Amino acid sequence: MNNLFMRAYSKWIRDAFYIGQSEIATSLGISIGTYSKMEQGTKIMRDEDFKAIIHFYEMKKGSYSFCFDEKRRAEANGLIRKCIGAFVYRDQKTMLPILKEYLMDEKNWHCPAFFETNLLQMIYEYFCDLSFQERFSLLFDHEYLFDPSARSILHDLYGLSKLRKYDESAIHSFQTAKALSVFQPIPGWMGLIDYHMIITFLRFMKPEKAYSLFEECRKDIQNSGSHRRLLDLQLNEAQCFMKLGLREEADTIYQTMLQTYGQVDDDSVLKEIYGNYAWNQLMQRNDIFAIELAKKAIQFHATFPDIYITLAYSNYRLDRAEEALQVISTFRNQKRTDNRSKMVLLFLDVLESLLLERKKTFERKATQLLPRLQNWKDLEVDIFVYLMLIDHYANLQDWQSLCFYQAEMIKFLGY
Repeated sequence: MNNLFMRAYSKWIRDAFYIGQSEIATSLGISIGTYSKMEQGTKIMRDEDFKAIIHFYEMKKGSYSFCFDEKRRAEANGLIRKCIGAFVYRDQKTMLPILKEYLMDEKNWHCPAFFETNLLQMIYEYFCDLSFQERFSLLFDHEYLFDPSARSILHDLYGLSKLRKYDESAIHSFQTAKALSVFQPIPGWMGLIDYHMIITFLRFMKPEKAYSLFEECRKDIQNSGSHRRLLDLQLNEAQCFMKLGLREEADTIYQTMLQTYGQVDDDSVLKEIYGNYAWNQLMQRNDIFAIELAKKAIQFHATFPDIYITLAYSNYRLDRAEEALQVISTFRNQKRTDNRSKMVLLFLDVLESLLLERKKTFERKATQLLPRLQNWKDLEVDIFVYLMLIDHYANLQDWQSLCFYQAEMIKFLGY
């Protein structure tokens, strides 16, 4: 059996059982120093040594047993590669019963595939959209035991966990994952990692860096035949054009996608097209059309919170105060708890206080929101807050405050 694994597992199980080295050394008839050297790797741990250690724990706890079948590690690595393939094809749900059956087999846990099984548990949790961060410390401590495919998805998932926390260092994890993907190529996997880097760059308002990845990403995904990932890529390409200020080019993509998929009975596709297209129209001040598109997105069960910004702010610009207030009330009553929705609600609170002519409340909430938006660049509502402040102070004929926020807006726009 692999000596690196035997050392790593022996240390892990000793920590898990809260056993001191002296107790194990005594049971093996060796000195503490000798046993310590085995765990540290300065002395070879032989197969018979490892079996004696396992026997010690089996005698210690009757419910514990270890399966010595070394084929289980190859089986686990094969399953990891299947998970990567399912991830590429957005077919994660088909893997859930397979993963569940594997993880329910107790022999797959305490065996030569112990660390791979922990990785598969984390993949299962991610595919189920559950919290999946618990095992990162264990897996990174023993990353040297994994083959390149397992290491690659480990770093990719770490990047995704950072992205959920709005941590820009996610990009370094994706770059590591991509470098590792070269050693054991899986069709479309490198393209999917590129896609994750694209959405990271777009999240942190670096569209020029995202743009440079599209060609390579598209080529790899096309070669894999993952049609749904190509749809995702098209949507993100349109978003990239939007963030680059190329709004007509973005419109062209959305229009082409609607012509292609408008008759497809797939809510998950259409809600994303309509939602993003609506935002692009909002940014071009085509408010009536933006509202129409946003409502269509909701008809297709869109839940992305930014849609309510489109509806509320468009109605505000159209002097439809009652409609805007109704949108804000509808969103607030949904009582969402995710961080992005909380930020959207803060913006809608600012707009609501302006619509209700609560002047001091509006000023306080608007000035409190602006610095917080620095960490939410992709929300792209800073300009709306500045414009509301400018309109507010113009109506009050407070020229000093008006000039101040005009200057702040100019600074924000980089002029």
